[in-house]
Amino acid sequence: MFTDTGLLLSRLIFIGLIVEAFEILRLRQSFADGGMFSRSTLAIMTSGTRRQVQIGATLGASTAISVAMVVQLLAAVTVIVLGLGVRVGILAALICLTTNAFLRARRQIGSSGAEQLTFIVLVTFGLVIAAGGSEEARRLGDGFIAAQVILAYVASGVSKAVSPVWRDGQALSRIMSAEGYGIPGIAALLLARPWIDKLLCWSVIVWEIAFILVLVVPEPLMIALMLAGVFFHISCAVLMGLNRFVWAFCGCYPAVWATTMLLR
Repeated sequence: MFTDTGLLLSRLIFIGLIVEAFEILRLRQSFADGGMFSRSTLAIMTSGTRRQVQIGATLGASTAISVAMVVQLLAAVTVIVLGLGVRVGILAALICLTTNAFLRARRQIGSSGAEQLTFIVLVTFGLVIAAGGSEEARRLGDGFIAAQVILAYVASGVSKAVSPVWRDGQALSRIMSAEGYGIPGIAALLLARPWIDKLLCWSVIVWEIAFILVLVVPEPLMIALMLAGVFFHISCAVLMGLNRFVWAFCGCYPAVWATTMLLR
């Protein structure tokens, strides 16, 4: 995603940042006094942490958050339009790194794996630029992001494989029955046909653990593993509302592709 800056797929990360900006702007009152992310609340939560964490958690109220998210939105749009191969695009991406870092420091709680991966990508790009932005630095950046994605999938798959709920094929019916993520109709279907639940559970486990094979399998199988990932994340977005994972993980697939091509 860093070596081939013309790839539109590499810009999915920044679509995720636009989505985040709109979400935070809608929830900006949560950062005001009395809100879930108010400075007084986070001051209590971070009282026993490092000094820099305490400062970040109390830096700016809802107005500062709103300004940061508007700037992030505009910067992300700039990257999507211009890409990462020109100076303005690079500067816009670094601005996104700054605003995203501010949001993470200020919010402290409630982040997801997609948001963590997005921040890792932005930090990696910042390091690539700090190293001169050479072809070698960009390849190293792609390799690191690819390793992060593969590690995330394999670790998730292994954790599911050792979970009795996932092994017995009950996980998805329970998730679909949850108030926050569930869909009653699908939950009823899975409960009525437990073999479908078990098949889906093991399909996810096998795919996540097998994703590391993208590094060595023939190109058609590598593409199939990535397409399975696209289908998985879109399904999670539609069924569970986890829309940020589509932009974060699928946006990193160009880094996986570039790394596998280099290894070959």
